[in-house]
Amino acid sequence: MLKAQKYDDMTNILCFKKMSLMTRFIGEVRSFTHCTITNKKKYAFTMAEVLITLGIIGIVAAITLPSVIGKYQKKVTAEKLKKFYSVITNAANLSEYENGDMYYWDFPKQPYSDDTIKFFRKYYLPYLKDAKECNTSNCFTQENYRVRQLNGNSASNLYQNNYLVKTNDGMYIFLHSNSPNKYFWMYVDINGHQKPNQIGYDVFVFDIYGYPNINNRKNYRIKFWGHYLKDEELVKPTNYGCIKTSPEYSGFNCGELIMRNGWEIHYNYPW
Repeated sequence: MLKAQKYDDMTNILCFKKMSLMTRFIGEVRSFTHCTITNKKKYAFTMAEVLITLGIIGIVAAITLPSVIGKYQKKVTAEKLKKFYSVITNAANLSEYENGDMYYWDFPKQPYSDDTIKFFRKYYLPYLKDAKECNTSNCFTQENYRVRQLNGNSASNLYQNNYLVKTNDGMYIFLHSNSPNKYFWMYVDINGHQKPNQIGYDVFVFDIYGYPNINNRKNYRIKFWGHYLKDEELVKPTNYGCIKTSPEYSGFNCGELIMRNGWEIHYNYPW
């Protein structure tokens, strides 16, 4: 008995045909045919339904994506800041091992002078792996680089006429000395030339000082700006506050706030 199967996609007809053996000499063919016909209706989305579905997906994405991206950016920012803090403090520790206690280092004696450059070259640069000075090489240009405070005002004095070092992972370190008393500021842009170039977002401020008990500080080392303040004082709408309504030097306290929060940017951070 021969068995044949035939599919017809257009009509969904399934036929089975059984044929009897053919007798060679008689030439008689006996056959029996049995067919089963099924008529299954297929359903599909209409164009209108497809467009409505896509519209809903787009709305949901527009609502959720900014939140997802924002959380990712906050995490990356906190991790980069923590990394820099570890690198710069480790460099200071190595330098102290070879050059003695920081209290006895030759801090800049004149503000806005080459003393700052000499200081960093001696005490920090040798201990920052593959870092290079940008004042004497083509690793930095002020074109399209504008730093803003957290409140949106200009902060161009952070990098103009200041000593600049670029780390091996692309961070910018600016040194700003405006005091003859073993003290200057350090700014770090944790993603280099990339935007937003704004204090509290990718630019953070440190103190470097070589004497204790300034402004009730109990020790001396590299510290985030505002390290001597209470938690609630870090976010006050006063100068240096990590809040967008801070009038001057807005955002200087933000690095300290991130560190105190366990190297995390919390929901109430002025992002």
